Amino acid sequence: MSNDLDEFIQLHRTFHDLALSEEEGKESELFRLTLRDKPTHWSDLLEEPRVVLLSEAGSGKTEELRHVCRDLRHSAKQAFFLRIEHLTQDFDDAFEEGTLEEFEEWVNSGEDGWILLDSVDEARLKDPKDFERAIRKIGRKLGRVLQRAHVIISGRTDAWRPRTDLLICEAALPWTPPTTEPDRDQGGTEVVTTKDVPAPKRQKSPFRIVALDDLAGEQVDRFASAKGITDIKAFKKAVDRADAWSFTARPLDLAETVEFWIANGKIGSRLELMRASIDKRLEEWDQDRADAHPISKDRI
Repeated sequence: MSNDLDEFIQLHRTFHDLALSEEEGKESELFRLTLRDKPTHWSDLLEEPRVVLLSEAGSGKTEELRHVCRDLRHSAKQAFFLRIEHLTQDFDDAFEEGTLEEFEEWVNSGEDGWILLDSVDEARLKDPKDFERAIRKIGRKLGRVLQRAHVIISGRTDAWRPRTDLLICEAALPWTPPTTEPDRDQGGTEVVTTKDVPAPKRQKSPFRIVALDDLAGEQVDRFASAKGITDIKAFKKAVDRADAWSFTARPLDLAETVEFWIANGKIGSRLELMRASIDKRLEEWDQDRADAHPISKDRI
């Protein structure tokens, strides 16, 4: 993953599920659910009606989301990638993959569609309430097609308010599981269930909350090779000697580690890697943001 969209590196990322704690009296926290029998892939998430994808900065959420959207569109699916922070201002300007005209055509098409929304944390930079305004707005725009819309929302884990944000999304982007007609046996007798079953405290949420798994094994090899390392074994041995595997778990960290290796011919100490990473991240890569809030690296 890089800021150059044409350099997307396909790593076949996997995901793990997160769940809400049931503690009362405060904002609930998220915890990792037990691993499933098999890894969760994008193909699994795209079948879900509602998904929240949470991970830390540098994990590759935005690049993954945009690439998935492009893949869907190349497969003649109705898919749209929108920036949440732009939704409150101008719905038309929020589209980065797909257009308003295509969106309106899909609404009238009767087909399933995928709405990929990025990102919760960016939406809250100007005003903490902008996220709620944006979600309510996209909910109104989807209106009568909510049942055939697959919605995926991404954000940093620390920007997501587990209970309140989930309630906002459930209210603005509802989805109801399809109901089945009562079965009848061969004699024509309708099979019914008792109506005297106590209602659960809270209906099961249609939102599946997941996080990206760390990079490992072949994913590290593929990424490092794509970034220009020819001797993967030597690179991995150096990482092992420096006990620097934590600097390979996320695409951004791994890219910086590879860059350090190529520039210096070594991995260096953890302190050297951290200093190089900090220097790199003090540079604002978003030109619009740099122009709006200019600040020198020395002052930072």
